[in-house]
Amino acid sequence: MSDFYIGYLPKAPTTLARFLRKVIVGLGLLAAVVALLLVTGQMPFANSAFEYGKLRTFEGTVLVQPYPVLSVARPGQVAPSEARSEYLLVAPGKHGADELMTRFAGKPVRLQGQLIFRDGKTMVEVVPGSITAMSAGQDDHDSMRDLGQVTIAGEIVDSKCYLGVMNPGQGKVHRDCAARCISGGIPPIFVAADHGEQYLLLDPQGNALGRDSLREFIAEPITVEGEIAQRGPTRFLKIDPRALRHAGATIQAAR
Repeated sequence: MSDFYIGYLPKAPTTLARFLRKVIVGLGLLAAVVALLLVTGQMPFANSAFEYGKLRTFEGTVLVQPYPVLSVARPGQVAPSEARSEYLLVAPGKHGADELMTRFAGKPVRLQGQLIFRDGKTMVEVVPGSITAMSAGQDDHDSMRDLGQVTIAGEIVDSKCYLGVMNPGQGKVHRDCAARCISGGIPPIFVAADHGEQYLLLDPQGNALGRDSLREFIAEPITVEGEIAQRGPTRFLKIDPRALRHAGATIQAAR
């Protein structure tokens, strides 16, 4: 005669109790395995950081075109093409550093700020009021050179969040934040889909783009035609935002 559980009895029959224990243990192990697979299957965070609350002192020459950067001499003996680093400069919050840095254009300065970095790319969130001009002469810096036409697939992001302030700093989940950052003057970056190369976006004449010229194309899969340019270690992509068009589920440059 098979075991039969009666609700008002204090215990289930021995055979049924053993079976239920095995089922419960099996379900627990299955849940643990599924959770582990979900965790390992998630895309890892980028190797990036924002040194929030940790102030550092930086010295270098201010370049304000097309976007504010601090040109810093690298120590030691390095190749001429690697003699300088360029740190993008931004203000606190969702604001660019144009107003802070314009009067220091071309001048050597000392300033304080918080470091933001990702994959070898560096940015400094400048502390307003900490910028002082130095008496040293102006430093040399590279001129921009054109590297030719390209067609690249990728995504437009705001440089501040992408380089380390937010994780993730790209994709649909970050679209609203990126739009507000770029409209506040944070330089826009184009991230190539296949190799992750980052390009600061410019207009065809090599100037900074209008703050709202890319609004409807931010955080979308996009293919653009443009011209690559380089100054020191920094790469730029010159595009005409007026040529961008939505085409079904994708966006591409108009021909």
